[in-house]
Amino acid sequence: MSKKVLKLAITTVLIIAALCVGYGWWQNRNSIKKGMAQAMTTARVTRGNLEEVLKGSGTLLPMEEETINLKVDGTVKRVYFEEGDVVKKGDLLYELENDDLSIGLKKSQLSLAQEQLSLKEIQDQREKAVVYAPQGGVITAVNVKSGDSINTNSILATLQDPNKCQLRAPFISSQIKNLKLGQKAEVMFLDPIYTVEGEVTKLDTVGTKTASGSIYYYATIVVDGNYYVEGRDTKVQVHIVTDSGKEQAVEVVLIEPQEQIEIKPEIASTIKEIYIDEGDVVENGQKLFSLDVDEIDVNIEKQSLSLQQAELELQSKMSQMENLLVYSPIDGTIIEQNVREGDLIRPSANSSSSSESAAIIVNYSKMQVVLPIDELDINKIEIGMPVKVTAEAIPGQIFEGKVEKIAEQGKSQNNVSTFDVTITTDKVAGLKAGMTVDVELIAASKQDVLMLPISAIQYQNGKSYVMKVQGSGQNRQDRPNNDKNPPTTMVEVKTGISNEENIEIVSGLKEGDMVLFSNSSTGSNSNRFGGGPGGQMGPMGPVQIRPRPN
Repeated sequence: MSKKVLKLAITTVLIIAALCVGYGWWQNRNSIKKGMAQAMTTARVTRGNLEEVLKGSGTLLPMEEETINLKVDGTVKRVYFEEGDVVKKGDLLYELENDDLSIGLKKSQLSLAQEQLSLKEIQDQREKAVVYAPQGGVITAVNVKSGDSINTNSILATLQDPNKCQLRAPFISSQIKNLKLGQKAEVMFLDPIYTVEGEVTKLDTVGTKTASGSIYYYATIVVDGNYYVEGRDTKVQVHIVTDSGKEQAVEVVLIEPQEQIEIKPEIASTIKEIYIDEGDVVENGQKLFSLDVDEIDVNIEKQSLSLQQAELELQSKMSQMENLLVYSPIDGTIIEQNVREGDLIRPSANSSSSSESAAIIVNYSKMQVVLPIDELDINKIEIGMPVKVTAEAIPGQIFEGKVEKIAEQGKSQNNVSTFDVTITTDKVAGLKAGMTVDVELIAASKQDVLMLPISAIQYQNGKSYVMKVQGSGQNRQDRPNNDKNPPTTMVEVKTGISNEENIEIVSGLKEGDMVLFSNSSTGSNSNRFGGGPGGQMGPMGPVQIRPRPN
């Protein structure tokens, strides 16, 4: 082949190749333009009413369900209801009997009473650790010192009242039976003759035989006033006033000085403090001695612990006795009944209930469904909010419900936190437990607001943007939708509430403004149950297309 022919062939191939490349570029350019035209659309800012609706679905369940367990050993004596019966809260369901438990309760009651009595005795001992003067008078002797050990027979001191005197008048057996302590006595002095009043303070229970062989019973009578004169015999005649009259002493007697009173402690202990000396004049009720109470205090503490233990044992027995009667904790229907009269109940030693439930009671008067609500929406929900409930099994009907409870703690999954919201509705015909229901809750509602399709909003760095068509507005004619490439400007906007289709424009646009956005962009803010955002490249870089942040 000649060089001329070869050169012509190469030139021809190059020309054909250039034509193919040019045609391919032209075809690709048209395809891009056509694709962009199909992917973009425009929307106008309009004014209207907007509701933000949270939606979800779940399984309908009874609001209340209780499992009844028998918690104590015993025999089922009575069963008051059958499976399928409707009961009220507080109705008696079962009655059990246990003779051993009844005896144990009585023993616990007696044990508690004994412990209470023992504690009182010790506490009374502590009150006796202070010794007081039994009457006013003069301390004639002090017989102990600090640190001495004493018992109930120890004479700590002696006391005599110089302003009193006494006498011992004899009576025979037929008289003594009419005399009592505390009776008044008429004491008549014989020289000169005058009468004073006295009081019977002591009576002999055993007679004394005199030299003449007579048996006398002596009554000790105390008289206010110092009528005793040392070295002189002062004779008196005594009459004691009784319920049946006066009894006269069988002999005239002599006035004596008052008998010294021996001061003794009521408990065994150790002398801690002495507040008197010999010769001191004291008043009735004055503190004379204090005794050590350290050991008594220890005994009080020990006995108090024993008493607490006895109280706990009694409470345990009483609780077990109460559990012999089993009441319904709720209104409802017995859907399961597992015991009969005569059954022997033996709950597990390691459990507060028997291995098998006695019954299950369900309250169908109110139903509930629990929905997980996204953390971004949970603060929009309040207790008592009205809710619409529908079920595919009952087409065409809408049931009214309300928000009953909002969980205080959320659950996290895939970096998305949700909070359980309990929706309740009254039981109506056809609505049954176990059905799947759809729930709608109006979280927010606004009237006469500016809005755009939610797909028109792009999010970047926590801010909201739209591509505003330049020159658009309500005061000029809008560009037609067949303008495939209108000039736009990226504008920041502030948004408000939203629903599945539209979102509120708070600022940044005015009514009639046109925006350009991707036809494939989607967004929804009706509810949030997790899921991650999508992403696309916008005119300002990576823009997250996802439900708006609040």
